[in-house]
Amino acid sequence: MKLTQQIAIENSNVAECVARGVIEIANGKVTYHLNHKKSYAWSDPEEWVRCIAIANLVIDKKYPATQMRIEVVVPRRTPSDFADIIVYRDEACRDPYLVVECKSDPQSRAGRDQGIEQLFGNANSLRIPLGLYDEYGESRFYDVGNFEPTERQRNMLGGRDAVPEQFGEIPVYAYVAGSEMDIHPVASNILEAKIKRVHSLIWAGGKRDPLTSFDEWSKLLFAKVVDERNRRSGEFRHFQVGTNETTAAVAGRVHALFAQACRQDPTIFPANARIRLTDKKIYEIVLTLQEVSFLRTDVDTIGAAFENFFGSVFRGELGQYFTMRQLSRFTVAMLGIGETDYIIDPTAGSGGFLLEALLQVWHKIDREYEGQPENEINRAKMDFSRTNVFGIEIHDILGRICKINLLLHHDGHTNIEADRSCLDVVFAHPRLNPPKDKFTKLFGNPPFGDEVQAGDDDHLGANTLESFVVAENRTKVASEHVILERSVDLLEPGGELGLILPDGLFNNQGEQSNCPSVRRYLAKNGFIEAIVSLPDYAFRKSGAQNKTSILYFRKFQKWQKTAFDQSYEEAIENGASEEKAVAAALDAMAYKVFLAEANWVGYTSTGIHSELNDLYRGSAGGRLADNQDGTILGEYRAFQANPEGYEGRKSPDCMAIPAGDLWRAHPSHRLDPKYHLFKREEQNVVPDGWIKMPIRDVLRRRMDQVYPEARPDERVAVMTLSQTGEIRPREAGKGRNPPEWLGMYFEDSPSTWFAAREGDVVFSSIDLWKGCAAVVPPEFDGALVTKEFPIYEITDDRLDPVFLSCLLRSRYYQRAFRAITTGHSNRRRTQVGDFEALEIAFPPDREAQQALIAGLVEARNGQRQAMDLMGRAMMAFNDTIDGRGDEELPDVNNDEEAALEDA
Repeated sequence: MKLTQQIAIENSNVAECVARGVIEIANGKVTYHLNHKKSYAWSDPEEWVRCIAIANLVIDKKYPATQMRIEVVVPRRTPSDFADIIVYRDEACRDPYLVVECKSDPQSRAGRDQGIEQLFGNANSLRIPLGLYDEYGESRFYDVGNFEPTERQRNMLGGRDAVPEQFGEIPVYAYVAGSEMDIHPVASNILEAKIKRVHSLIWAGGKRDPLTSFDEWSKLLFAKVVDERNRRSGEFRHFQVGTNETTAAVAGRVHALFAQACRQDPTIFPANARIRLTDKKIYEIVLTLQEVSFLRTDVDTIGAAFENFFGSVFRGELGQYFTMRQLSRFTVAMLGIGETDYIIDPTAGSGGFLLEALLQVWHKIDREYEGQPENEINRAKMDFSRTNVFGIEIHDILGRICKINLLLHHDGHTNIEADRSCLDVVFAHPRLNPPKDKFTKLFGNPPFGDEVQAGDDDHLGANTLESFVVAENRTKVASEHVILERSVDLLEPGGELGLILPDGLFNNQGEQSNCPSVRRYLAKNGFIEAIVSLPDYAFRKSGAQNKTSILYFRKFQKWQKTAFDQSYEEAIENGASEEKAVAAALDAMAYKVFLAEANWVGYTSTGIHSELNDLYRGSAGGRLADNQDGTILGEYRAFQANPEGYEGRKSPDCMAIPAGDLWRAHPSHRLDPKYHLFKREEQNVVPDGWIKMPIRDVLRRRMDQVYPEARPDERVAVMTLSQTGEIRPREAGKGRNPPEWLGMYFEDSPSTWFAAREGDVVFSSIDLWKGCAAVVPPEFDGALVTKEFPIYEITDDRLDPVFLSCLLRSRYYQRAFRAITTGHSNRRRTQVGDFEALEIAFPPDREAQQALIAGLVEARNGQRQAMDLMGRAMMAFNDTIDGRGDEELPDVNNDEEAALEDA
């Protein structure tokens, strides 16, 4: 059959080369990605032949595309004469091995003879030992180097099929299934190094985006696992590099392995998925991993290697997809999962929580089945991983990474539903249809900061926003609110969840935030068993700036729900408000809530491992130690054993409080542990001889509103506040500030302005928890601030302003301010009511106050004098060098200042 353009496009080897990125056919051109990238008109029939010839050499004969050149100038021949294809032995393309002359199909005898003569002329001129004439329908392969230049018969070795593979070298393979030189387990540090090396090869210094890199990484590991599972004894491992083997040969086998893997398990990658890496990259990766057996390496070793790998790589751009293993380990451990539990992560991400649950259950099986036949123990593990472990992930690539992560840990990937939101109502897996009352344990770290709007098909799928209780009468809600409700739905009655959630959900006070509504939903639908506060830095390394806590919640049994509702309705019928009715029902349920605050979580703010960990105590292999005394996990177990007798602990801070008392402790029913733990301490911290009273009894808010625009030409002073407690002039012309602080620039200001007086207390409602509080000094008397900086005058003459300034910046009150903030972002707010409700303790005698701070005042003055002395000394040194006297450069102010919201 005569070659046509369509036949050329449909040629299997051409199609494979297109898939592997060697050939590209588009817009009327064919582009070859060989040693050099070149494009030619696709309408030329001779080009169809060359395209197929290149594809045959790469796919069938396994010659590296990077060792081929086309249209190579031939010396000592006519200037316009070029060799169609040359295959070289080296990547520098200096040692030619095979030359190919292509002609359109079909050729007359005369045309064929002329083409063969061109082939020999090129071969002899370039001193190439082998030559191939190819017109698609006919081909001739010649040994040029070992015969006279005029020989055309005895040196013809056959057609294109006679071209040797891989330069005629016969590869020898080191790794043979079932032999002494078979693949083998490796130590975790070696495995981690190899995994990182593979990722760095794929990432290519940032040329590929992070998630795409992980997707390609997953494909190669999938191929590797299939090779480990499907090689008979005596067969060479296909995921290896043989001696003298070309990159094309190795890559071809890996592509075949991946295709086989996709056929055997179509649940991970779509049917048309291909590895999108060059042959050379694949070759280097195979060379790195070829000796390793993932399936023979124990799960603890794999877990340790991947824990460090994911922890170091899933940051920055990928931080949103990763939770540090210390947090997932603790979250899962608090739930006490066993082999009979049905578990799910509704926002599975890279699979860290599911993997941790899998490993903890397997460790428990090892302990509880100790002494029984190994095959029975392994069967129990496999039964759990294949039938009891579920996950949902909205991101398709991330879902595949999750599946591969679990597969490498010896399974658990089969029930992961990827490319689907957990808020949907239609799922592929029967256990998820409908998504209600199906799981005994649920855990995870749902994404927050996004909003789900009515009609958002990406998040809701076939569902509607109005179907969620927490979205009642709303057109949009925070994503974590509806994910939390869906999580409760997924639990069977009596099921438990552990979710990492933003603190705003626990303490935001305004109904517009919807957070109070979510707290009411929780109270009405189950037991708030525990809440554990995490430090500010818990997610800092991943790029987030969110304060979070872990919620542990147990869904009501049906009879418990009935009992709660009856108590609630009785209170409503007796005239109680909804809030008081909830409190009455909580009292009737008569349970306590465990609260804890972790300052240390096993890693630093930069993500580096640390031995300091309030959450749990670990042991070898990523396991939990048997003895958890002195940790939050240990305290929670003590609480569970005896809720009524549990007395709490100071370090780490832990307490138990009746649910009704927790609900009534604050008008907004805030649930964040840091607030309640501090309030417990506040009751006991009063030094001997000091008096204690609410701040509202010693300070009064000053509301002296001013209107600078009334005097347009008058200059005014505007102040700002640093985290060190220093008050400074707010710089004109900086950011959105006007060029001068003149009254005329306040005319269109959206802010309300207030004047402070000497001796007043002023703080930033956004950054008080960072230390932005001070007493106004004389030089700022009358200076202006916006409403974001509440001003208080001291109404109790017993209080010395300087003492008060030091007191508010003490460790105790810094903890107090952190405790009363609301929200979860880096701009957490202090509500005026919470500030005024704080209790302040001080000695009633001013002289005693001054004596207490004398050392501080002296040190501060000394610090200022030292800075002044250093400045003068530096100026003298500068003058010695450049002779410019006391000239100063413009000041660059990098100090962090309290934010001023003018908009």
